[in-house]
Amino acid sequence: MKNVFRYHSQFSILNFQFSILNFQFSILLLALLPCASCSKDDEVNITEPSATGTFVDERDGAEYRYITVGGLDWLAENLRYDLGDIDLSRDYQSEEAFDAQVYSTANRARFGMLYSYSGALQAVPDGWRLPTDADWTALEQQGGYLSEAFALLYGGYYTKNTNATASNGNRFMGSWAYFWTSTKDGEKQGEYYWARKKFYSEQELVRLSIQPDAYFLSVRLVRER
Repeated sequence: MKNVFRYHSQFSILNFQFSILNFQFSILLLALLPCASCSKDDEVNITEPSATGTFVDERDGAEYRYITVGGLDWLAENLRYDLGDIDLSRDYQSEEAFDAQVYSTANRARFGMLYSYSGALQAVPDGWRLPTDADWTALEQQGGYLSEAFALLYGGYYTKNTNATASNGNRFMGSWAYFWTSTKDGEKQGEYYWARKKFYSEQELVRLSIQPDAYFLSVRLVRER
């Protein structure tokens, strides 16, 4: 009788352990099943351009690509028109060029020029304009700036407010993109204008306001269809 009880107890224990394993396996299966109501938070819908083309700036003969998104033509390159005044437009200077005291235009073809706010307004060719804050917002909402056709370029910026680690005032080429808008920030006292910035490894554009002549940023232009 004792043996029967012992065998029955062992069988009960084994059966209990099997039940636990079966329960764990069921939980694992549920975890592996696809969830119809789930969605990825990092998914971004990218609006591809409805048209593309080229534009030639008659002032210097420079040719630019443009794309059409949301009823606007957007330059698909950074503006590189030289106003001939470094207080209005300037090329990004590497540390090597700065140390050699040689003004370099080596970065212009790829990254364009950097403009003060007043310089950006003066550099606009006929038929085009500096995008408004609302223009940039619409482009963001459509994800158009993430399109490969938009070719977002990380031209960095220039500031007169230098420090020991960036003595020539040029910063972050290749990692940060900064762009002017034509819209004044009415929430701040003094002169501040809205701009956009983006870090190369992040998807989102950041909205910020900047003093117009203390910083030099890249420029994209828009044109109504």
